[in-house]
Amino acid sequence: MSIVRMTGAALIGALCNALPNSPMLLAQAASSRAELAAAYARMDKAYAAASPTLSDSMRASVNVQFDRSTLSFFVGRYAAALATMDSATLRLTQLPLAMAAPPPTRVVSGRTASVWREGFLARLAKVDSTGPNAQAWVSARARAQLLVDEPSQERTAELLSDPTTLTRDLAREVLSVERGRDPYVGQAYDAWRTFRGANGALIPFRIVAPTAAAISGSPVPLIIALHGAGGDENMFVDAYGAGVLASMALAANAILVTPATTPFAASPENFDSLMTVLRSEYRVNGGRVYLLGHSMGATAAARLAQLRPQQIAAVACIAGGLAVAVSKAPALLFLAGSLDQIAKPSVVKAAATGTPTSRYEELPNEGHTLMVFNAVQRAVPWLLTHRP
Repeated sequence: MSIVRMTGAALIGALCNALPNSPMLLAQAASSRAELAAAYARMDKAYAAASPTLSDSMRASVNVQFDRSTLSFFVGRYAAALATMDSATLRLTQLPLAMAAPPPTRVVSGRTASVWREGFLARLAKVDSTGPNAQAWVSARARAQLLVDEPSQERTAELLSDPTTLTRDLAREVLSVERGRDPYVGQAYDAWRTFRGANGALIPFRIVAPTAAAISGSPVPLIIALHGAGGDENMFVDAYGAGVLASMALAANAILVTPATTPFAASPENFDSLMTVLRSEYRVNGGRVYLLGHSMGATAAARLAQLRPQQIAAVACIAGGLAVAVSKAPALLFLAGSLDQIAKPSVVKAAATGTPTSRYEELPNEGHTLMVFNAVQRAVPWLLTHRP
């Protein structure tokens, strides 16, 4: 099964072609999501590595600096955002910025990626897309569409996928779908997928499933993580503290699923559809379904807790959220960064105060985004303590 995941230099190389080594030149060249993602990947990795030994003053200064880049991003000043991130990275590492590695080849066994794509799509077009394996068909088709000759600089999934691995895995997946079987049942893997939600919406998600999640094993916990504005379904696996959430979920034998927040949050029926898919593929412990969200994702998680309170065991809202006062609401942990000027601590605390089942914590010397690294390490153990 394809693992749409890269780390370190490989991740940065996949996110952008060879970039100049000067922050100023990088800023002048910044024009795509890929370049911004590469700068964020560098910064995220540097902060995660340095965090355990950072002084309070340095932690506070770097968080404030990074939040300036976030504000620049939100108003469309991409060059300024990139330059600020790389300046912070240099402060943390005291090393030259990592040069990008060559992107993976787009030719597999002598054929371009698009040739393989069209072959898989043609085979899937002959298969019933409405029967019991409709969701597997949706995933296989979406995965085949990642096989492009020139990856979009705005679509991270295309940039991160390895054509050779993906082609190999799709050969098995498409054959299974043709034979009326779901190829994703019981898979222990890290993969990019898609499911069909409310009103036919196609919602991408990333799934990291441990070996213990196989359909024949004991029921396992499920963590659904929702990213913030400007991010995508890959954030919690490849970033937000160098993918610390994925590592912690695997260590806890929990399935991690990270949907694209905006379409997922559009309707609670999308949560229902995702749960139907996951229950058909794994033995999910229905009493241990947890939500975690950052910023916009925290708001979406809190709203789901309000709309589906009895299906969710606990929720962690990082740098955001809403008050949840519905009857039988799950437990909610609200985490704020003391220096956050985007989701100010007073606002997060007010949401917690309006939630009878809440707990509020404030992380000192942390801002809006870099705080996720330490917040996740606080949130996951807290979530997993909530059981039927």
